Amino acid sequence: MDLFLHVLSEHKSDAKMTRKRIYSALSFNKAFYVGLAVAILIHVATLLNPLFQKKEIPVHRPDSPVIHAEKVYIAPPPPPEAPPVVKKVVRAKIIPKVVEKPIEEKIPEPEPEPIVETAPVAAEPVAAVVEAPPAPPAPPVVQAPPKPSADSVKMVTRTYLRSLKKQLEQIKDYPATAKRLKQEGTVRVRFTILADGKIEQIEVSESSRYSSLDNSALEAVSKMQKFEPIPKLLEKERWRIEIPIQYKLNAGRS
Repeated sequence: MDLFLHVLSEHKSDAKMTRKRIYSALSFNKAFYVGLAVAILIHVATLLNPLFQKKEIPVHRPDSPVIHAEKVYIAPPPPPEAPPVVKKVVRAKIIPKVVEKPIEEKIPEPEPEPIVETAPVAAEPVAAVVEAPPAPPAPPVVQAPPKPSADSVKMVTRTYLRSLKKQLEQIKDYPATAKRLKQEGTVRVRFTILADGKIEQIEVSESSRYSSLDNSALEAVSKMQKFEPIPKLLEKERWRIEIPIQYKLNAGRS
């Protein structure tokens, strides 16, 4: 019996659950379709709303004035006006300048001077204008030649003295007495030579200790009398020269 009651209660509970499920499914379907219908109706009402709006028909009386409504723009208030500038006018007082009229003084008329007749003066002769002859042209400026170098001066001097000594060696005469006595030596002869080559003021500056040799050297220079002019490069007008003249037996005439 208890088992039967238990089975029966379970069967009832299953039946209740089944009914609840059926009711819930039906309620869900019903709510879905109701919502769909409401959405369709709202959509249709929105589309048909302009057709059912009431239009106001304006009624105008023939004697009533027509009022046209236009947009009215309200202008902003004008800015506050600046206080007027009061210009102060200063009037200068004009003082008339009184110009005094100068008093005219009567100048006395000069008395007429006495007319003195004089003899006519002869006109002075006009001096003739004599043009001065043109000044002669200035002579051309001759530039001084460049100053020779020290080396070139030495070379010219050495060449000139060698040539002079060579000519004296050729002119000198070895005295026979000196040769017989076997006398030898060197005589230094000093003399002055001018720019044109003329020789003067001959003397023995250093003796050879033999008078015959000294006299022979003086005679050799005297015989020459004149040599080549002094080279212009040396720029000498007078030249005091000292030349050694040698006397040797074995050398013969040197």
